[in-house]
Amino acid sequence: MKNKDFVLSIFINAFLGYLWILFHNHINSIDNPLIALIGICSGTWLFWEIIHRVTPFNEYKNRHPVKIAGFVSIGIVLTVNLFVSLV
Repeated sequence: MKNKDFVLSIFINAFLGYLWILFHNHINSIDNPLIALIGICSGTWLFWEIIHRVTPFNEYKNRHPVKIAGFVSIGIVLTVNLFVSLV
């Protein structure tokens, strides 16, 4: 476990979190709410699979500090976007 692993995990997961925000904002512009809900659910599932397969840390357990740092970075990106969009 190196500092490089932490930094790489944080940047990759933060970028994927930002991509999820762009996807979510694009899907929310659909007029039909049922299709938007199906799109958001399927897209969220696909992003979850991408996050687990794209990152080079997929052999680590979910309690590993590198994975926790990645999950925290996604949470920070989503929380900042939530607060910015509310203002």
